[in-house]
Amino acid sequence: MKNRLIHLVLIFSFASEIISAQTISYQTLGSFQPNCNETSGLEQTDSTSIWTHNDSGGKPMLYHYLINGQLIDSTVIAGATNVDWEDLANDHNGTLFIGDFGNNTCDRTNLRIYRVSTYALASGTDTVFADTISFSYSDQNAFPPLGANLNFDCEAMIHSGDSLYLFSKNTSTSNSSGFSKCYRIPSSPGNYVAELIDSFYTNQQVTSADISDNDSNFVLLTYQSVYIFKNFAQHHFFSVTPEHYSFTTLTQKEAVLYKNNNQLYISDERFFGTGGNFYLADLISGIENPKGFKKKICIYPNPCATQFSIAAINFIREKLCISIFNESGKEVWVGNDLKLPVDISTEKFCDGIYFVQVIFENGSEWMKFVVSK
Repeated sequence: MKNRLIHLVLIFSFASEIISAQTISYQTLGSFQPNCNETSGLEQTDSTSIWTHNDSGGKPMLYHYLINGQLIDSTVIAGATNVDWEDLANDHNGTLFIGDFGNNTCDRTNLRIYRVSTYALASGTDTVFADTISFSYSDQNAFPPLGANLNFDCEAMIHSGDSLYLFSKNTSTSNSSGFSKCYRIPSSPGNYVAELIDSFYTNQQVTSADISDNDSNFVLLTYQSVYIFKNFAQHHFFSVTPEHYSFTTLTQKEAVLYKNNNQLYISDERFFGTGGNFYLADLISGIENPKGFKKKICIYPNPCATQFSIAAINFIREKLCISIFNESGKEVWVGNDLKLPVDISTEKFCDGIYFVQVIFENGSEWMKFVVSK
């Protein structure tokens, strides 16, 4: 009973955070399909085009698009493999960094960041050569660690000064864990131990990061929202309280890039017929969430081990249909005529990522959760 009460308190705390956030408006600029359905990083070498890539298992290749989503060309990165590419960073001095540090199960011992010449990329050549930064985490001692310490997956990276800064995604099963850890490593080729320097509590999984050209603004992206940090002390990104903007739709948002201090480029993966697009988000036109009834659903705990709950942030009278799909899109659980909250056992679920569709009378919502036993 005590644990149940704690869960309810945390659910309502999370609800309050969402309601108090500003919503963010954005427009679709184009699509990265069919070449880049799993876009996971964004960078620019000029103001009229964008570079991106696929994530785990894709070719070691960067794709070059116009801002409207028209493919210009693609470039093979020689000397690299794509184990799990997750983000891009630019030092604005001739070097683009490709983060091969996706680590869903937190057991990788071959974490890498590839460095390529932006001048070579801009030349339009079919192939550019990469050198390598190899690294490990200073506070990781087990591969993998226990489920309560699964915080060595990284999908977010920026360059600032002479260093790279990495931000963990955090798939821990601990009820009290919601922190993204910040690590620092040198940006020159070599083999390093990433230094843990700070952390920030989001209770959301961080999927990308970027810093403005003048290092004055810094953004963390999650599936649900963006956090904007401004006027921080040098490289102490979390020394200030961020602005928090939530998205009005839930898709698998995986990459963010500053266009300017008031606008962001964002891309999402193609999944279940949605996403795979490139967006422009406007921070200036963000408005407070309107008062009154608004359907919002949450899953807690997430990640989960033996059971999770699906709850409504606002009271919902209607009966719902809930379907759960695995990463392959196979339906593994379905329930009809349900009323929230609903408790679901994961006894028959394998470890992995799952997607929940909650169907209302006049629409539906999608959510993502992780099972890690």
